[in-house]
Amino acid sequence: MGRKSNVGSNLLPGMRKRVRKYGTYYYLDTGEKPRREIPLGSDYVEAVSKWAELSKRELPAAITVSHAIDRYMLSKTYLDVSDGTKKDYGYAFDKIREHFGTAPLAQVKPEFVRLYIDKRSLVSEHRALREVAVMGMVFHFAIERGWVKFNPISAVRRKKLPGRRDVYTEDDVLKAVYQAGTIALQDAIDLAYVLGQRPIDTLALSESHIQDGLIQVVQTKRNTKVRVPVEGELKVVIDRILARKRQFKIQPLTLLVDESGKAMTKSKLRSRFEKAREAAGDIAVGFQFRDLRAKAATDLREEMSLDAAQSLMGHSSSSMTEHYTRNRKGKVASSPTSRKYK
Repeated sequence: MGRKSNVGSNLLPGMRKRVRKYGTYYYLDTGEKPRREIPLGSDYVEAVSKWAELSKRELPAAITVSHAIDRYMLSKTYLDVSDGTKKDYGYAFDKIREHFGTAPLAQVKPEFVRLYIDKRSLVSEHRALREVAVMGMVFHFAIERGWVKFNPISAVRRKKLPGRRDVYTEDDVLKAVYQAGTIALQDAIDLAYVLGQRPIDTLALSESHIQDGLIQVVQTKRNTKVRVPVEGELKVVIDRILARKRQFKIQPLTLLVDESGKAMTKSKLRSRFEKAREAAGDIAVGFQFRDLRAKAATDLREEMSLDAAQSLMGHSSSSMTEHYTRNRKGKVASSPTSRKYK
């Protein structure tokens, strides 16, 4: 008697698994003679859906959280987000897989999600909430495809992730961090503030982006191009950065460099900024490097106009800039009336 094959022994009735040179493929054995197998594709989740349709059976609880994440990562929704967002999602996916990866979607209950939040919050409440929010996106994706009927995340009461829409960095806060930072950090702060761009776009700037008296910024988030005249304060900052770069024999094309003349990276910037913020003391608690963009927009709007701020931010409409800068610094109120009761 021959040895029974274990290949695909955990698959659904009639489903066959074939491992080929270029990947794994799934088939439905119709039970006919001679044998006839219907291709179900190489994606397990889609294969299960087709199996249910062809077999005229209910979709089983075999689609796990891990399978749903894999399928979501192949979707246009995921592929269209920025690299930074993908990295954030990836970190959340890793944690979700550790706790829920092998669990069928339909078996993830709200009480299990609550336990996950409580446990992860012991390490970081923010990360716990963020990871559960990402998990909710995966469940929403699965519901749209009929893999599951209920999103357990929606039944769990959670704190709202703190936003930064109303955050405005006061001058004394920025000054404290600036003075505590290295020359490389000071260059990065000045360039980010004067240009009003996101950290990732500021780090990507190179000398080749400066042409005909303009510096062109390509915003990663929406691929918007913004051209800024290299004059006034911006010219002073760029000239100072270039003068420091010229002291080194080997010079990268990037505008921002560290204290050794090597290209400034995201991790280098974060490290220097966090050290400076800590050295600045209690006044700088909560200040983030990305807050410089909001400060630049708010200050420019106040000093010049809403249109000037919109142009620098690269926003498609003035209403977007209005929403972005509103409430950050507060309105200037009229002076109180004279006291009549004196």
